[in-house]
Amino acid sequence: MRSVRKGAPGGKVRRSEHRRQTGPAHQRLSEDLRSALEEGRFKMGEQMPTEVELAETYGVSRQTVRRAFQDLVGEGLVYRVAGRGTFPTNFSQQRHYVRSIGAIEDLQAFAGTEMELLQRIELIPEEEAALRLELPTKVVAALALRRFYEGAPFGLTHVYLPPELGQRLAESEALPAKGVGTVIGTLEKLMPGTVAGANQVITAVPTPAEVAPLIDGEAGEPCLRTDRTYFDTEGTPVELAISFYNSERYSYRLQMRRRTT
Repeated sequence: MRSVRKGAPGGKVRRSEHRRQTGPAHQRLSEDLRSALEEGRFKMGEQMPTEVELAETYGVSRQTVRRAFQDLVGEGLVYRVAGRGTFPTNFSQQRHYVRSIGAIEDLQAFAGTEMELLQRIELIPEEEAALRLELPTKVVAALALRRFYEGAPFGLTHVYLPPELGQRLAESEALPAKGVGTVIGTLEKLMPGTVAGANQVITAVPTPAEVAPLIDGEAGEPCLRTDRTYFDTEGTPVELAISFYNSERYSYRLQMRRRTT
C-alpha cells in the first residue's frame, strides 16, 4: 500500500511501517484507518475520507474500501450515514479493546491484554456453578480476576472450576498474579485432555454496584455480561467463567463464514 501524499484527500491516514502489511487489501486498509482513529487523527463529528478518496490514495477498488469500513463499523469505531459519509464513534479514541473470535485458541489467548488476580483459588460452596459444571457436590474451586488493556481495567471475571482441577492449578503456581495469560489457557496445560469447545451466552445487564469500580464503570449503567462454559473432548465441563465488561472499553466481534459443504 502507498502512503498518503501530503495534502492529498484523506491525508490524515498513513501507513504504519510497524503494522502487518500482508493479508487481504481490505484488512491492511482497515488497519491503517484503525491506527489513524486510535491516534486521534479524526475527531468526533468529523467526516472521514470518502470511498473514492481512499480508493485513489491506496490504489484499491471502492469495494475494498467498503469492506474496510465494514470491519471498523463491526468494531464500533465508526458509523456510516447514507448520503453523508463515515464518522468516528466515541469509542475510536478511547482505550477500547475489540476481541475477534474465530476459534477456541482466540478465547484462550486474550491477546494484547493483561490480567490481575483479585481472589486466589479457594474451595467454596456454590450451587449454581456446581450444577453448570455438572459436579456431584456444591463445592467448586473459585477465583476472580480483572483484565486490563493498555493499563486500563475493562473486565472482571469470576471463574469456577471442578475442585480437582482448581487444586491442580493452585499447586502448579502457573497462573500469574499479574501479567499475560488466561485461566483456561493455563488450565489446559495441566489437563489430561484438551479443551474441545465452549458454550457462551452474551447479555447486556446493568453494571452491579460491586463490579462498577473494578472496571471503571458506573453502577446501573449497561455492561456486557458473558457466561462461558468450556468442555473437553468428552463433553465434560472444565471451567465456568462469568465476566462483566465495561461497554465503553470492550467490543466482541464474532467472525462467521458460510458452509462450503
